[in-house]
Amino acid sequence: MDPSDKYLSDLQLSAVFAVGAWVCLGIWLAMVARVWQGKAVLSYQPRRPVPWRAFDLVVIFLIYIALQAAMFVSVKAWLGPEITSPPVICNVERSNASHVVARLVSQRDAWILLLCCLSAVVVAPIVEEFMFRVLLQGYLETIWRRWRRVLPTLRLLMPGAVVPIVITSLLFGRMHFRVETPMMDTMFLASLMVGNAVAGVITMACAVVILRRRVGATAVDVGFVPEKFFADVALGLAAFLAVAAPIYMVQMTLTHLLPKCVAADPFTLFLLSLALGTLYYYTHRIVPSIVVHMSLNATSLAIAWFMYR
Repeated sequence: MDPSDKYLSDLQLSAVFAVGAWVCLGIWLAMVARVWQGKAVLSYQPRRPVPWRAFDLVVIFLIYIALQAAMFVSVKAWLGPEITSPPVICNVERSNASHVVARLVSQRDAWILLLCCLSAVVVAPIVEEFMFRVLLQGYLETIWRRWRRVLPTLRLLMPGAVVPIVITSLLFGRMHFRVETPMMDTMFLASLMVGNAVAGVITMACAVVILRRRVGATAVDVGFVPEKFFADVALGLAAFLAVAAPIYMVQMTLTHLLPKCVAADPFTLFLLSLALGTLYYYTHRIVPSIVVHMSLNATSLAIAWFMYR
């Protein structure tokens, strides 16, 4: 890239971040004003305890692990040893801790970009929010509610669903933990990404069938209320504008502070998950959290594409 073009790109990116920061500040000021006036920022929407139990979560988790393993084996068999065997599969002289999507976007291939959009922007947010917010946090909220009845002191020390949200967020951040790894073959990475997306969709479909047949779970139980869909989309977009600037500021700060061999994503995504968990706790609907997650992934993908021009 010509130095002048790079300067222009950096200037444009800075302008976008500046606008986003001002929008974020405006939303936070509006929320503070509501609190000052004695109004709730979000109205709590109660719902019945989720009907699934720990056994159901273990079964769904095992299905997901089995499908992930099956996809990995299938990808290796499909591509063959000429791509998936050392030293072709990876370049030990080039390594970093960047996300697989960022590595793929750097190839500047339109088809790979489309796959990244489908996997990271569409499939991953839906599957991850369903698994973490609906299944795991929903179950932990039910357990936590029982403990609070037995030990009333917990109501004062840890109000709401603090513990379920924090536990879910810790696991969510841990799932995204990465360290420095060698650069791998682009076709292998893209195929694995698609395989993981397919495994996630199948797992989610199996989970819905299992929960429906075993415990009679309804659409409301899994956080979907059709008549509130458009209102939930609007709420999700507003929530994204409120958290995007702080999340990216933390990400950039940690990227500079942490060793290059460790990715900042787990720490940033832990904070994001706290926001998503709180949003889900107050609404008990999954669409707002999915919209926030989708918007953040789409923005990150656009930034990666923009930076690798």
